[in-house]
Amino acid sequence: MNEEPCLDRIPCGILKLKTDEDLTILYSNQAIKELFQTPASLKDMVCESEYPELLAEICSHLTGQTVSFELEFKAKMQKNCVWCSLQLNYIPEEEILYCAISDITCMKKFQEHLRIREEQYRLASQHSGCLVSIYDIPSRTLSPSPEFSRTFPFPYTQPLSPEFLIENGIVHRESVTDLLDFYQNMERGVPEGKCITRLKTGSGDYHWFSTHYSLVCTEDQRPLRGIISYQDITDQYEKELAYQKWMEYMREQKKDCIGYYEYNLKFDLFEEIIGEMTQTMPEYVTNSFSSIMSFIAEHHIFEEDREMFLKFFNKNQLLYHYYRGNRSLRLEHRRLRPDGSVYWGLGLVQIVSDPYTDTIKAFILIKDIDASKREALTLQELSKQDSLTGLLNRATAIHAIRNTLKNSQGHHILIMLDIDRFKQLNDNYGHQFGDKALHRAASRLKSALRRDDIFGRLGGDEFIILLKDVAYSMDLYARLENLCSLIGSALEPEAHISGSLGTAAYPEDGTVFEELYEKADIALYHAKKHGRSQYAVYEPGMSMIKS
Repeated sequence: MNEEPCLDRIPCGILKLKTDEDLTILYSNQAIKELFQTPASLKDMVCESEYPELLAEICSHLTGQTVSFELEFKAKMQKNCVWCSLQLNYIPEEEILYCAISDITCMKKFQEHLRIREEQYRLASQHSGCLVSIYDIPSRTLSPSPEFSRTFPFPYTQPLSPEFLIENGIVHRESVTDLLDFYQNMERGVPEGKCITRLKTGSGDYHWFSTHYSLVCTEDQRPLRGIISYQDITDQYEKELAYQKWMEYMREQKKDCIGYYEYNLKFDLFEEIIGEMTQTMPEYVTNSFSSIMSFIAEHHIFEEDREMFLKFFNKNQLLYHYYRGNRSLRLEHRRLRPDGSVYWGLGLVQIVSDPYTDTIKAFILIKDIDASKREALTLQELSKQDSLTGLLNRATAIHAIRNTLKNSQGHHILIMLDIDRFKQLNDNYGHQFGDKALHRAASRLKSALRRDDIFGRLGGDEFIILLKDVAYSMDLYARLENLCSLIGSALEPEAHISGSLGTAAYPEDGTVFEELYEKADIALYHAKKHGRSQYAVYEPGMSMIKS
């Protein structure tokens, strides 16, 4: 062959085979001779166990008159296992096969490595409860496992990609950035990576998944595939988030607290103490819960509240609450200052299971609430009911209205109300009948108000009402008409009484009680001036009528 010197320069093996029984070699180039030591037939080149199958495949192609085809075989080598690719071109007229042989050992090893890795992940997913998908990096497509498809049963109308998962709402919006970084790391060739993402499952709910990938690369270290596993960690992760939020809250709160304690209920051990117990404790006080709480009760708690304090801060009692789902506890109690004076304190306890261990912890915060507690007690003292009507008395009603108006963002209506010609009613029927009229009218009016509305008796036959957080669209006139009607029918059929009403609106007519009171009183005067048994809504200029 004139072309033989040229064929020796080709980096792959070249063969010319006769299509006889042994596939005799008619020509081989230098590459074949170096690799196979001048073989006489194809059988001399192929591993004995592989040859029968290879021969059968070649014959089947020749019988079918296939012109070009490609096969693989394991070469006959003493030391190394070499895989070869055999590309054949059949010339029927000459009964000759022209062949090109390439060493594909590296590719076969890579394929085997990949097969093993995929099998490992398949087995791992079966035993660990993980879901698996494979990310083909050149095509940027995902191949889901059957378990993955059952968990995320979205319609596969197009090849899966990270963008497909995002655009179809499979990925929660708060996890989009993390997920894109996760896939970009694969594409950049980072060998391993993980992230936590929220993904929508078949139930329609979003679950938290711990997502991890391992990268498979080509021989020249180009990223080829990412084997991705997904483990549902919803319960654990939500516990961790709750724990972290609670820890952040406690870090803020303990800046201005009297005392802060982290207590391990399982091991009966204080892990942190801040505040009142940082001074040196006597030798007899151990680090146990009962010992320290007993010391606090004796030296820091008002005598009358000590028993209650110790019953509340009892290890078994805290566990009792925890196992019954009562994880947030509070105790108001009186405490002693260093000078012996008494003040009010609040004990806040949050009992949580540490998500990283199996321990149960109690976080205890002691705060000074003396100012707010004394204000609440003062309000409680003021809130004695009016003895005749059962309504709030004057001081309590005004105090409650002021508190509502303070920094309010709502819309409220203040109503001033009194019984028409009440003195005349007392003179004609007696004071006992007048008391009955007041009681009956108050009862009927109260039945028409909401639980949150404020209703009080200012004294005599005068009443005050605050309709809280009413809509601007409310038919105020119909509401006032109804109140007038309720007063008119309070004593029927024994007698007919009537009442007059005047109103002012917050914040249009004023933002403090005194402004609203004055304008509602002006409107009430206006109603009485025009015949009684009616109502009037304050309007600018009404003050001139009163003058």
